[in-house]
Amino acid sequence: MAMVLFCSPTSTSRATRMGRFLPTRLAYALVLLLLLIGCATSDFDHLSCSDEEDNDGLTDTPGAPVCSSQDRKALLQFKNAISSDPNHVLLDWHTSNSNCCNWTGVTCDGGTGRVVRLKLYNQNLKGRLSPGISGLSSLQVLILDDNDFFGTIPSSLGTLESLRRLCLSNLPSLKGPIPESFGHLKNLELLDLSSDALSGPLPSSFGGMSNLQVLYLYGNNISGTIPASFGLLSQLYKTGLSNNQIEGRVPDSFAFGLTSLVFLDLSNNKITGLPKDLRSLSSLQLLQMSNNPLMSGDSVEGIATAPRISEIHLSSCMIKGPFPAWVSRLPQPDPRYISEEVTSSLDLSSNAISGEIPPALGNLTNLQNLSLENNKLRGSIPTSFVQLQSLQRFNVSYNNLSGKIPQASPFTTFDKSSYTPGNRGLCGLPLGPCKS
Repeated sequence: MAMVLFCSPTSTSRATRMGRFLPTRLAYALVLLLLLIGCATSDFDHLSCSDEEDNDGLTDTPGAPVCSSQDRKALLQFKNAISSDPNHVLLDWHTSNSNCCNWTGVTCDGGTGRVVRLKLYNQNLKGRLSPGISGLSSLQVLILDDNDFFGTIPSSLGTLESLRRLCLSNLPSLKGPIPESFGHLKNLELLDLSSDALSGPLPSSFGGMSNLQVLYLYGNNISGTIPASFGLLSQLYKTGLSNNQIEGRVPDSFAFGLTSLVFLDLSNNKITGLPKDLRSLSSLQLLQMSNNPLMSGDSVEGIATAPRISEIHLSSCMIKGPFPAWVSRLPQPDPRYISEEVTSSLDLSSNAISGEIPPALGNLTNLQNLSLENNKLRGSIPTSFVQLQSLQRFNVSYNNLSGKIPQASPFTTFDKSSYTPGNRGLCGLPLGPCKS
């Protein structure tokens, strides 16, 4: 019987190379094992802007042809907009050194001599981002993180249709809106504009970035609602929009279109709710929504319909009233589909949830972390919790619980701080004995 495996090209080539030097049966077994490992991890390989995880597919090409005059002109325009270069990183960028393929931070295509990568991160460069960068029409990777650029992002960057990675993070003096022109970047896979000072709404044109896989916009002053066009980003699997001023409900199109989404961070915004049906988010594992004014647990009841949801953070969301009914309908986390970046967690801490803890929570037997502290819960800890043998962290402090703590591991081994302050009526290990 033939076995068909759909793995990343990297996994396949690595396994094939190693198999060439071993006896046939052993080689087959090793190749199969490596392919299986590759298949298991390829879903969570993530794009990065960092040099340590540089997998942009481009390599330096010493001896490449002299760069085109168009690219040289564009690079010199970029340099002319720099007012301070204390590390002298641009010292070799001058007209007498005509081959810009040899300039610091520049990589050219070995066949055409066109500039395909510009990486000048963490160089203490100060100045404006020159619109002239748009002259690098073959550019695929632009990484300028951790510098001191000020002003706004040139809208002309939206003409660089070959771009696959655009990284302009940790530029605290970079202000103004995200250009609508970015919607033309159809080949873009990674966009990182995090920890800047950008403002204004999320561009409705974002839906045009049809190959986008990773989007980091956290740590800005972005306002307004999430555009419905986000639902067109079917390749998106990691999204960080935290620490902004985004408001309103997440649109229904978000739920039906983002079928590849695994990680979603919307924390520290002004978001008021989620779509009621998240079944189409068949890959979603982690949802971070802490510090949003949800007010009611019903505003996020769609979470229970996400088939692979495993890690849920809803702390400090102003949730009032009885324990949200949808929590009892959460799917059982399946360890086979949980990545290394995800734990099986439910965090409802620091809200105003009242009433009793539902016994059905004890059915989530793979749960690793359960945070219910700082609410208005009463009654006892359900006896069904003895089924939660995978718990590594448990906290119900600052509530009004009473009765006997389940006298079984891991509940008897947790520190007292898992139960107190508060809960004066609780008893049993690790607290004092119950009164007869």
